[in-house]
Amino acid sequence: MKNVIEPWGVNVPFLILAFIYFTIGGVSLSLDPSVHGYFMLLGAYSLYAGMILRLFFPAKKYLILHILTLVLLSIPLYPFVSVSFFFLTIVEIWGLKDVKYYGSKFPINILVLSSPPLSFISWLLFPILGYKLLLISLLLYLLGVNEGIFSATLGLKPKFGIRQIPMLLIIPLLYLSYSLFPVVIIAYFVWLFYGAKKVRKNLSALSVVSSSVSTSIGSYFLGDVVHAFALGTMAPFFYSCITYSTSRYNYDEIYVISILLSLSYFLRFVYFHISGIFFVAPSLLFLYLIKDNLTLTTLKYGMSKKYLIKKLN
Repeated sequence: MKNVIEPWGVNVPFLILAFIYFTIGGVSLSLDPSVHGYFMLLGAYSLYAGMILRLFFPAKKYLILHILTLVLLSIPLYPFVSVSFFFLTIVEIWGLKDVKYYGSKFPINILVLSSPPLSFISWLLFPILGYKLLLISLLLYLLGVNEGIFSATLGLKPKFGIRQIPMLLIIPLLYLSYSLFPVVIIAYFVWLFYGAKKVRKNLSALSVVSSSVSTSIGSYFLGDVVHAFALGTMAPFFYSCITYSTSRYNYDEIYVISILLSLSYFLRFVYFHISGIFFVAPSLLFLYLIKDNLTLTTLKYGMSKKYLIKKLN
């Protein structure tokens, strides 16, 4: 039983890998722009893999599969990335079986749990279908996991299980056309806020909402949906979720990150060369906010020294 519940900081090496990929992706703009999107998506999927394992399946019992996922994801070639998400899917299946075996219960987040197998399929078919499926599987996770963050920070009514089916049907519409991205995002927030009697005022959470809505609507008029997704939704959702779940004491600073990231998208159409600074700066700020979780202590115990000291006291 001990091995089942004892966690380790599985997200730490994945986060480091993610920012290595982000750096390569940034440098590639000058050296070979054709691979920029590929490496940025690898970075995003590295963040995703690390966090889904950290939030749902962090037990040392799955260590071998964690390492296999990490090693294969570190090889940016086909089909290694796809195989890495095959092993991630195996971890998910094993973890869910353990939850059932030990009689534990937790809210079923269909959006999140459907993302590992779809990620495996998306990367497997990447040479044929390109990026569209990859964006969908990433959106499933991002919108699913942040449902919990928004519910907690804004006082919304949690929506799990069959209540997530509407979004499970709407998100894949993006495969038909990138132009439907604003529809997907607006539908998500309508679904999210539906039934809320009162919305709690939380500047950081509301800034993430504003960033996602403004950039998605902006993409309808300005174009460049992929960067609207990456800068207005993907990055703010990731940075918000990771900060809230690992360094909640710094969550109030997330609004700065959200504002800068949305500016990065809009500045692309005004002064392209300076827009990159508005991605780098909030990314560095994000790393600063979670710095307590980038230590050997976190790697060993799965939480920052601040939380450990508080727990011991």
